[in-house]
Amino acid sequence: MKKASVIGLASSLILLVISAVLAEEKFINPTVAAGLVVIATVIVIIAVLWAAKTDYETGRYECRKCGHTFRPTYKAYLCGAHTLKKRYLKCPECGEKSWCSRKTA
Repeated sequence: MKKASVIGLASSLILLVISAVLAEEKFINPTVAAGLVVIATVIVIIAVLWAAKTDYETGRYECRKCGHTFRPTYKAYLCGAHTLKKRYLKCPECGEKSWCSRKTA
């Protein structure tokens, strides 16, 4: 993941936490606090999707069964079970589902 993605995601999460704390402790008007929480949540969602897109564009996956290297569809990438280095994907070459290892492009 690129440095900008990590910075954007971290700053968005910090904004969300600060907004929630301000709302809970009643330092500001509840309506303003609710607005900040909504805005921060939207920013976090955008940051997560942006980081995922950046990660998706820079990686390929190697099928455990046949060794074929491929890029899955964006939907399969987002929705598939995964760890930091592997995703459970269907190989377009052999058609088998397996834990495919991530390879940097």
